[in-house]
Amino acid sequence: VYNAAAIRNRYRALDRAFGTLPHRICFAVKANGNLAVLRVLRDLGAGADIVSAGELARALAAGFAPERIVFSGVGKTADELAQAVRAGVGHINVESSEELEVLAAVATREAVPVSVGIRVNPDVTTDTHPYISTGKSGIKFGIPTDQVRDAAEQIARHPQLALTGIAMHL
Repeated sequence: VYNAAAIRNRYRALDRAFGTLPHRICFAVKANGNLAVLRVLRDLGAGADIVSAGELARALAAGFAPERIVFSGVGKTADELAQAVRAGVGHINVESSEELEVLAAVATREAVPVSVGIRVNPDVTTDTHPYISTGKSGIKFGIPTDQVRDAAEQIARHPQLALTGIAMHL
C-alpha cells in the first residue's frame, strides 16, 4: 500500500529545500517501479533516474518525458545505450572509459546528440560494508579522478557528445 499524499508531501518538502536554486529531482526507479507511484512523482515534476533498459521502459510507460530521464549505473550494455539514445534520454552518466567508448560509437551510429555526465570515483574511504562501498578506488563504480580529464577531453572532441554534468557517490 502506497500513500500518494505522503509521497507528494515528501517530494514538495525536498523541492522547497532547494528554494530558488535551479534543480531537478530525479526518482530512482530501482527504488520503486510501481507505475502509479512513478506517475505521482512525474505529475509533481520529478525526473526519473534509471539503471537499465527495463527501467527505461517503466519510466516511459509511466509517462516521463525522455528528456527528463537520467541513465546511470554500471554495466550498461551497448544495446541498452542504443535504446536510451534512440529514446532521447536527457542525460547518460558514464561509469568507465570503456563505457564512454561504447556510448561514443552508439552516438556516431545513431547521429544523435547525447548529453553525458562523468561519474567520478573520488577514492574516498567510508566506514561501511565493503560490498556496498561505491567511492573507493579499485571498485567498479565511476572513473578514477586521474582519468576524468581525459574522459572530458574525449567527450569534447566527439561531435555528438556534450559534457553536461559530473556525478559522484560515496
